[in-house]
Amino acid sequence: MQLRVLRTTTGALLAGAGALMAAASWQRWAGVCGWGDVDSAGCLERQDHRYDVLAPAAPWEPVGIASELAGASLLVLAAALVLLPWALTGRRPGPVSAVAAAGAAVGSAAMGVTALGSGLSGEVVEPVGGDVTIWVWLLLTPVVLVHLAVLAHGWRRTAAVLLVLGAPPVALFSYAMGPYDARPWWEAVSGLLVVAAGACVVGAGPAGRRPDGAGSSPASSTSRAGREEVPTHPVR
Repeated sequence: MQLRVLRTTTGALLAGAGALMAAASWQRWAGVCGWGDVDSAGCLERQDHRYDVLAPAAPWEPVGIASELAGASLLVLAAALVLLPWALTGRRPGPVSAVAAAGAAVGSAAMGVTALGSGLSGEVVEPVGGDVTIWVWLLLTPVVLVHLAVLAHGWRRTAAVLLVLGAPPVALFSYAMGPYDARPWWEAVSGLLVVAAGACVVGAGPAGRRPDGAGSSPASSTSRAGREEVPTHPVR
């Protein structure tokens, strides 16, 4: 029951984080870039990195509340990262896994505060810790998710793989890169992958389920075998 509540909570956090990132993408691209459109004048202009919603760098211009939504998404994702090792593996993480997950969560939260603060102030806010924070976020988050993908099984492994693909640090070096600067709607792709991962976490079956008899002790197995070998005779 405790694990079910944990997974439901983690899945809800992931779904919320993904939905917020998709909403941020809508704020940035809707009205200037149709789905699949990359060549119109308005769309070309919006692809410029000065409109980025994550890790903004000067010169930078906010678009609606896109950065606020993206920042909130990373903050919610940070909360999910704290619970994720237990939710995906079905057991409490060891010290190394716990510290790594906590580091990834701190990096995500720091970048979320940066994006949120930039959007609210209308100017670039540097992350606490500067470039170190950015590199922790870029490198540690994918490592933690890949490690969990190796440890998890079934739908939980699927969730971890989707999170790897949807992680902003992974996206920024792959499908977020467009023919000019940023690829239109990449944040929505990332968000939908995270939403799907949340659904997989909620729908995952109990961890540690073993085939019938796999968890039986040798004594109980011997006892059953002994009972099966003792012949029964009719009562006279």
